[in-house]
Amino acid sequence: MSTMSRGASEFLIFWMCSTQGFDLMAWVAPLAVFAAALLGTILLVRRWSAGGTQRQDQVSDPSLDALKKQIRRETGMQGIGTRE
Repeated sequence: MSTMSRGASEFLIFWMCSTQGFDLMAWVAPLAVFAAALLGTILLVRRWSAGGTQRQDQVSDPSLDALKKQIRRETGMQGIGTRE
């Protein structure tokens, strides 16, 4: 049985690896991919939360306003879905 703890052995393995060539890329590439994915996710969430908060039926279109009023009048839904 080894007297070295698991965390210490992993730390030792990390420091014993080569600092050049493929060994370095094997340690750096996954970290770089993770960092890029995290940054992309943060930017995407910020973009989604910043824009697009207006619902489709809240967009004012003068050509459709008369049609919406007629539909509400004919279906008896006077107070439903109005912006007043």
